[in-house]
Amino acid sequence: MKLVLKRIGKEQELHPVVGLFESVLGKGEKAIDARPFALHTENGEVLPCQVSTNMSSEPGGPVTVTVVFEVDGDRVSVEGP
Repeated sequence: MKLVLKRIGKEQELHPVVGLFESVLGKGEKAIDARPFALHTENGEVLPCQVSTNMSSEPGGPVTVTVVFEVDGDRVSVEGP
């Protein structure tokens, strides 16, 4: 299965007052997209029970993505030997 990391929600929901950002940033500047990331399946469904995601990298190193899930036994379970 291929997993896709993409932003969730609509930008308008998080930035309802455009004038506020224009007054802080100046006309023509674009506000930073603060919508959170979440892991999705190939068909666009968000994986359930995600609590947070964090993406980091060091110069010359790989990008590390950490996703925290709430393991509730019904929607996310741990299987193994």
